[in-house]
Amino acid sequence: MPGRPGADHREAGGKQRVKDLGTSDVNDNSHAWPMPGSNVTPVGFDAAGKRRQWTINGDFVALQPTGVARYAREVTLALDRLVAEGHPLARDLDLTVVVPAPARESLPLRATEVEVVPEFRRPRLPQLWVQLQLPGHVRGGLLSFCNLAPVAVSRQIVCIHDLQTRLVPESYGRFFRLAHGLILPLLGRRVARITTVSSFSRDNLVGAGIAPAEKITITYNGSDHARHWDADRSCLPDAARPYALALARNQWHKSPDLLIRLAPLLDGLGLDLWLYGDGDEAMVAQHASVRPSNLRLLGRVSDDDLRRALENAVCFLFPSRMEGFGLPAVEAMVCECPVISAPFPCLPEVCGVAALYADPDDPQAWAAKVERLARDSVLRRAQIEKGKIRARDFSWRRIATCYLELMAEVDRENRQEARPGGFTPQRS
Repeated sequence: MPGRPGADHREAGGKQRVKDLGTSDVNDNSHAWPMPGSNVTPVGFDAAGKRRQWTINGDFVALQPTGVARYAREVTLALDRLVAEGHPLARDLDLTVVVPAPARESLPLRATEVEVVPEFRRPRLPQLWVQLQLPGHVRGGLLSFCNLAPVAVSRQIVCIHDLQTRLVPESYGRFFRLAHGLILPLLGRRVARITTVSSFSRDNLVGAGIAPAEKITITYNGSDHARHWDADRSCLPDAARPYALALARNQWHKSPDLLIRLAPLLDGLGLDLWLYGDGDEAMVAQHASVRPSNLRLLGRVSDDDLRRALENAVCFLFPSRMEGFGLPAVEAMVCECPVISAPFPCLPEVCGVAALYADPDDPQAWAAKVERLARDSVLRRAQIEKGKIRARDFSWRRIATCYLELMAEVDRENRQEARPGGFTPQRS
């Protein structure tokens, strides 16, 4: 990256190295923002001319790129682009992604170093890498995007997407609920900033006492990643009949029972029901004594396959009773697929008028909405256009810029605290 100080040691695509587990650069807080107008070196540099350092918690690279892992991946890529472009808030910034293993999916970074800190083989316990190994490799501040984060690092910005484990506990295992119940309140008290993905999630965090409202910033999610999906690369076969498409997970709040009960009603309309995701035959058998003949289980699909499925579907069904954001609905809008959603928070906040709504306890209402979209081409076209407009409101670049602003605030406050007689500014 020509012209960018300190960049000559990086390679195109990001440089990977495995760091010796016996060494660490723990919480180097010397790289901070001086106060505007102060008689010191330029913003972002300390008196020794050092650059600001921030580390990204790369635990997401081992996960399927959906949900919180999609958020982490896309924000990381957007931050990297802003640094590479020389954004004013990133000209003095060095980013490092610390990961437990090489990424499952290519992570094309231009200006961010990738550091591999292998996960301990024994014992292999959930959160061991995040809580015990990662903190010893954090330089400067830390960005954590996937709910749980190292409690030991206070100079940190953490994205807590939702409180699903409290709001719909029946959808999660006991250990998963316990980990969230113990760690999230500690993070809310210790870390510098909390981000979340909707007003609904912010209100839940405040109401549960996780963090005060003034400590929480709403970023939402982005949608632009779905514009890069290419249906021409899809391997999905052609559909025999028109179909509605839905994401299937056997969790109570995802309403798998509604989808299985809806299938025969759609069959009566001459439509199939395609389900992608983790839904399997066992899920179908749990909710139906006889398997609907028009039900097609796709399993996990690639992004390109999902694009083709959405582009050719009559509509996308999203009967979830609880979401932090509801990214699949916005992805459908990008792919010009009309959305029918449950009317529960935060889906009306995210989808607005770009979705039709139906109660997930009423299969007949869902069938009626699907029939309207299948029969009324004017309505369908209008919903597609509303969805395209709504999806443009959600941008990973804007989210990354928000993180740059928060990082600058944290660095500035850290610099003030480090001065003799320094204080911690209060946010109004």
